[in-house]
Amino acid sequence: MFSEEDAWSIALKIHGLAEVGSREYESSKLLIETLRAEGFSVTSEYAGIPTAFRAEKKLGEGPTVGFLAEYDALPGVGHACGHNIIAAAAVYAAIKSAARLKVGRIVVIGTPDEEGSGEWSGSKILLAERGAFSDIDFVLMTHPGDNWSLGSPSLAVQDLEVTFNGVAAHEAASPEKGISALDAAILTYTAVNMLRQHVRRDANVVIHGVIREGGKASNVTPDRAILVYGLRSSDTDYLKQLIMRFRLIVQGCALATNAAYSIRNIGPMYSTTKFNYPLIEYAQNVLKELGVIPKDYRETTNSIPRGSTDFANVSQLLPALEITCKIAPEGTPWHSEASARAAVSNEAKEALLMVSEALARVASRLLSDPDFAEKVREDFRSHA
Repeated sequence: MFSEEDAWSIALKIHGLAEVGSREYESSKLLIETLRAEGFSVTSEYAGIPTAFRAEKKLGEGPTVGFLAEYDALPGVGHACGHNIIAAAAVYAAIKSAARLKVGRIVVIGTPDEEGSGEWSGSKILLAERGAFSDIDFVLMTHPGDNWSLGSPSLAVQDLEVTFNGVAAHEAASPEKGISALDAAILTYTAVNMLRQHVRRDANVVIHGVIREGGKASNVTPDRAILVYGLRSSDTDYLKQLIMRFRLIVQGCALATNAAYSIRNIGPMYSTTKFNYPLIEYAQNVLKELGVIPKDYRETTNSIPRGSTDFANVSQLLPALEITCKIAPEGTPWHSEASARAAVSNEAKEALLMVSEALARVASRLLSDPDFAEKVREDFRSHA
């Protein structure tokens, strides 16, 4: 019988593997083997994505609940976002739910590269485009943090890569023959900084970028420069306007320096999260029954969004719930060595076990209480 220690072992193993996005081969294999051993039918390389999978167990007639698993680490700091906990909780909650119910269907979808590190960045969006959620009625997941809460808002985000191409020349002998790609990059960086002053305050705009490449030697005109930017906002339509302004800035800076340029999106655009209040309210009550006092969701849902997730895109398609589970002291910086250590702490183990039970109870009610399930669906339909 699958135990608490088995769930914690999964979290520890994935933390140790620390495979970055789109390359989570061993982590995916571990989850697949675990679910197969528990009687789930599993499809690997799901929807053509090498490290994605789909596991399902039909229990009887009725709707389908999907649990989402993330298992990608961050370059340099490993599982500093606690995705090892997400994966273990999805598996454990699914196994718990399947053991308790005789109606409906339980699905676990392995969703690689939430952090946007590789080819399959934002895989939940790609999976949705390929029909992965078309036969699922409700989606549940957790995400670690420094508090227990429900209804965390998110920022829409688009990552972009800008490449400038110039002409190399000797900087002393024939500088007039050179076209500096670095000049174009620096001008762009400066102009984007100026843009920050002239954006809507209520749209929670965040702009962050780096110059990834800018030349090899001081006496050679840089003929290639690369910038990488992330543009975020709590207003998806306004974000699209910002992206257009960003593109015009790049175009203008290329014109000013006589450099050629190209812009490409790094992965798909992450949306903002759509809340489902019956799910949030019920999950809050479940947590309280388990002895956890989460932040009041009315406070959380109206807080300033501080991150982005491709879970948000799924929440726009069907009723969805994400529970934030506390694995670290309040104020712990995320994506840091401190949060990576927290992901294998005793507090993380306790949170994993607690949130797995909470998710299983939510799934059980969705599948066994048709009136509640319809209330959840109606709330989703009524909020644009």
